[in-house]
Amino acid sequence: MAPSRRFMVAVLLVIVAVALAYMLPKYTGGQGGEPSSGREGLLVVVTFPGLGDDIKPILCPGDSVIELYTGGVDPHNLQLDPDRARIVAGADVVVTGGHTPADLKASEIASGVVVNVLRVPGIKVRSIPGDGDNPHYPIYDLDNYKAFIRYLAEVLEEERPECNYKSRADRILGEASRLDTYKGMLDGVEAIVDLPAAQYPAEWLGAGVKLVLQVSHAEAGSLLNPKTVQEVRDALEEGAVAFITVDDRGTPVSGIGEWLQDQAMQAGAKVVKVKAPYLGGSVIDKIEYIIDQLGAGQDS
Repeated sequence: MAPSRRFMVAVLLVIVAVALAYMLPKYTGGQGGEPSSGREGLLVVVTFPGLGDDIKPILCPGDSVIELYTGGVDPHNLQLDPDRARIVAGADVVVTGGHTPADLKASEIASGVVVNVLRVPGIKVRSIPGDGDNPHYPIYDLDNYKAFIRYLAEVLEEERPECNYKSRADRILGEASRLDTYKGMLDGVEAIVDLPAAQYPAEWLGAGVKLVLQVSHAEAGSLLNPKTVQEVRDALEEGAVAFITVDDRGTPVSGIGEWLQDQAMQAGAKVVKVKAPYLGGSVIDKIEYIIDQLGAGQDS
């Protein structure tokens, strides 16, 4: 074969190889990272531990969801290392909690669509009494959760129109709506909350949150002033409910939660355990856990 013909064949082979590479699916992972037989799908990356359990049921075959951190780890302590940063940069959709260092960094470096929970249309960010906005997991309120699920489905469908994400989201919304009968069941009851995220389920249930004892991660380990201590004791003795953030074993995740639990026991006050939002399991599962403690479990 003449040199010129060999050169032309080589150029054609390169062109064909590039064209094939372009036509191959961008990702081959399935739901939760399972193989999907090479079907093209979306790569969704989640920066907040535990939130993947709410996203997986919405995804279509061929899609992948990567949770950057294992459920059970407080997201305030996490940073994006170079490997995780590369995953974020290559994702089609990045879902963040909107306020931790990892959330903020992910929003900066993402090349795909960023879904910041705090900026989802319809999300109501509550105010901590005597402080300011509470950015800690607003989807722990089922009304906010529904808004998040609807919006995420819309974003996914815009990115991959051939898949009906909205119909998949409707199934989750139906499950959430079954719990609406319990909304407001604590109307007229005051609540003392240990950590900010617990304010959302407490107020969705209708309780009036009087105090959030630790309003930010920076206050972890800080001592309460004597005036607040007395205010907590008085409220518990007058019938306030203590909302305490716990791990999967039902153990308070913070020193302030342990203290509040002790005070409630001494006062004979009701204690409601709230699973930390960064644990595994969906928001619906976590709300049901709370409802069961109030003696109003779901009918099967």
